[in-house]
Amino acid sequence: MKTAHSAPSNELDSSAIDLKVGNDTDISTFSSTSNSAEDPKIDGGSLFAYRVPSRTKDAWKTDPWTRSVIATGFRVKGQLGNMINPGAPGFCYTFYPTKDGPRLNDDGRRSRPLIGIAGDCAEAAYILRPIDGERDNNAIHPDESTKYALMCDIDCGATVGSIGVSYDDFSFVEQQSGYAKIYIPCFEKDKVLVFAMGSVDNDEKNDDDDDGW
Repeated sequence: MKTAHSAPSNELDSSAIDLKVGNDTDISTFSSTSNSAEDPKIDGGSLFAYRVPSRTKDAWKTDPWTRSVIATGFRVKGQLGNMINPGAPGFCYTFYPTKDGPRLNDDGRRSRPLIGIAGDCAEAAYILRPIDGERDNNAIHPDESTKYALMCDIDCGATVGSIGVSYDDFSFVEQQSGYAKIYIPCFEKDKVLVFAMGSVDNDEKNDDDDDGW
């Protein structure tokens, strides 16, 4: 079992979005190997968020679903074994660092989840974390609660079509119970990598609260 640590990366471009990742929002991935002429924020494979209309009870049937970009810039790493319908990224998932789920912030709002992304033919897995920042009043749809940043970029060297998340203890390896375990299958290598989240020592912490990352 491996322990995942935060790692900076400039390969993915993450931007603020106008959708809240919560009860009224769905997220999905889109695989592409070319730039989009319709939206300059899209550059290759991307992660989108859609706001579910809630103006009326049936608004989700008739009103437009607003789409925004969470992350973009996913690239296919071509190999002989993945050149049939290649794409990046794969599936995405939301989860919390611990089995206790969301916490209440100081302002009374629930904490937002992490987002896990299977890179598919990008041969990597990604974890995005929510970030807080000043509201941009000049934005078309300002919403600080929708900002995410790349927390972890795991280079696997093989196709990663999906990932799994569990809160059970993994085998007999030393670990902190109750924290998320992330399972990443590496298709061509016939391996499954396991990463464990956990709290850090007090002398390593920079934040006042222990949020699991």
